[in-house]
Amino acid sequence: MKNIFHLIITAGLVSMLLVCCQPLYGKQMVAIGNSITAPKDSWAWITAQHFDMELTNLAVSGAQWTDYQGTTVDTNPKPVYDGVHTNNVISNQVYRFLQLIVPEGEIISETEGEKFHTSTPAPLTGLKTKNSTFAPAIVIISCGTNDSSNEKPIGDPSELDKPYQGADRKTLYGAINWAVSIIRKYSPDTEIVLLTPIQRSSHSQKLPMFVDAILLAGEKLNCPAINMYEESGITEAVEAKEHKYLYDGLHPNALGQQLMGEVVIKHLTDLYENKQ
Repeated sequence: MKNIFHLIITAGLVSMLLVCCQPLYGKQMVAIGNSITAPKDSWAWITAQHFDMELTNLAVSGAQWTDYQGTTVDTNPKPVYDGVHTNNVISNQVYRFLQLIVPEGEIISETEGEKFHTSTPAPLTGLKTKNSTFAPAIVIISCGTNDSSNEKPIGDPSELDKPYQGADRKTLYGAINWAVSIIRKYSPDTEIVLLTPIQRSSHSQKLPMFVDAILLAGEKLNCPAINMYEESGITEAVEAKEHKYLYDGLHPNALGQQLMGEVVIKHLTDLYENKQ
């Protein structure tokens, strides 16, 4: 009996230490992004598992930060129609997030006056029921590689200084400002973390420019940004010779996702330890 009592006390102390040392344990996490984040066993799942967090993954394969010409409000979980990716953008993933945060039936005013896809009823309203416990501690947005390959405009850093309603979402800076700001408006207690793109086996010289822009956006918006391009351990030089961590030169295999997850876990651990 004494040994059992000792084990119970020890387990309780360990549990208390985990909670005290890491505020993320047992909380909720949301992932937003593209095909690197979308898989069920992606870095996002690995990160959530480490902290015993409940994961809501809103990422969609092919997504990019910047709106297209003609992008409409489209909260379909897979906004790709007949090969047209016009609505497969971060803003629509953010709208899906807002619907989970905003009380059921309440109009999301930012969408008033916007064009809607036929699959999304207007006006856009919240879907959170009275019994919902959805209250994420953290939202992590990992995107940018598709913006680079599609040669989307980065824009001027002044887009980061604008009120989010006036930010040009057809530029990288404007899209980041809008997403971070609107999430903060509706979910002010949620931490927002940005991830830069990783390296791939072959990419244009512009990809590092997108990485630098995302890091600058994080700094300007007081938003933690993790340099996955430099820190993930996935390099163009290695992947060009052998697909060690990227099964097709672009998308991480299990080892690549594990590397990414470990970097995110390290940064989140440091971030929350410093906040105590």
